[in-house]
Amino acid sequence: MISLEDPILPKDDYIEAIRRSCKELYNETEKDGSIEINDEGINRFIKMIKNNNFESFKKYYDTNNPLKVPLKFDTLEEELNFVALNALLAFGSGWRDELHDACKRGAANTIKFGIISMHISKMNYGTINHMANLTISDISSIFQIPLLGEEETKENMPGVTVSTKHCLREFAEKLQYVFHKTALDLKKGGYKSLAQFIMYLINSTKNEVNRAEVILKGIINVLTVFQDSAIVNGKEVFIFKKAQLFVYSLHKAFHKKYPLFNIKGVENLTIFADNVIPTLLNHLGVLKLSPLILKSIEQKENMSKTNMDVKLRAASIIACERIVNKLKEQNIKYMDNEILETDIDTYIWNLGKEDNYRGLTRIINKDTIYY
Repeated sequence: MISLEDPILPKDDYIEAIRRSCKELYNETEKDGSIEINDEGINRFIKMIKNNNFESFKKYYDTNNPLKVPLKFDTLEEELNFVALNALLAFGSGWRDELHDACKRGAANTIKFGIISMHISKMNYGTINHMANLTISDISSIFQIPLLGEEETKENMPGVTVSTKHCLREFAEKLQYVFHKTALDLKKGGYKSLAQFIMYLINSTKNEVNRAEVILKGIINVLTVFQDSAIVNGKEVFIFKKAQLFVYSLHKAFHKKYPLFNIKGVENLTIFADNVIPTLLNHLGVLKLSPLILKSIEQKENMSKTNMDVKLRAASIIACERIVNKLKEQNIKYMDNEILETDIDTYIWNLGKEDNYRGLTRIINKDTIYY
């Protein structure tokens, strides 16, 4: 992924840029035979969705709401900061194995645990003062991430032992960086908290026809840790997973309670391409991967230098777009509602947590703060 100090952003419609750039990258991978979308696999996937009157699909339909937690919120500001942090910190999947070994939780649950801990402890989370002042020890305590590894005997000094750096310290440092960078970006924009920034976006876009696009652009332009883009084979690729999740979460969490949060255009969002979606799409036969990519996945190679993960994420966006288009062509709906790409995302992501799929080896990028 590209440097945050030198971001590459679309020159026009951001959602369209995601679709266009991912399609162009997928076309290249299809041509070289590394990644292919399998039409027969799409047909089987649709049968799987429809099976037993949508039995599996309906378990997870409309469940992607970060406020579905057993917590009491005293103000809308608290709720907004809680939702914002869930999107801001939605990364760390590359450390999944290490987190399970050390914390008995994967990345998503580690982040959820930390945010809930901040709320229960009545920290001023989501404010620039709180985010800017978080130390690495604070991160370790809040998210229960170890910083120190095993003790080693110091060479030529019998009886003297020193603590080694735990492998997860790097992940903790990334969390701290995201907090600090977000605080700096908000301060630069004149905002005191994530909640204040959100309310500015919500109030200033209430008359926009395609609010989702405008809000998405606002998030990405102001908060650099959402600028999920890359240069692959000399071409710009935009994914913006966390930023799209942010927009979607605001709509899902608040639109029924507060009409102002009914974000028009949210149905145009793509899937939130991470490590889970490509893994499941490959396993279910929707994506066909070359032996080289399959080997890289099975050997748990860090894909940060090869951009292979970008190619897989881009292909998963196009594959899910095709799935939804085929559902529309066949007039397949659920509860009289069109099935959206975000619905497919929620379904596949939750499938990945089921026992039948949890053990699948997923793509890894330990250097990213985007998924």
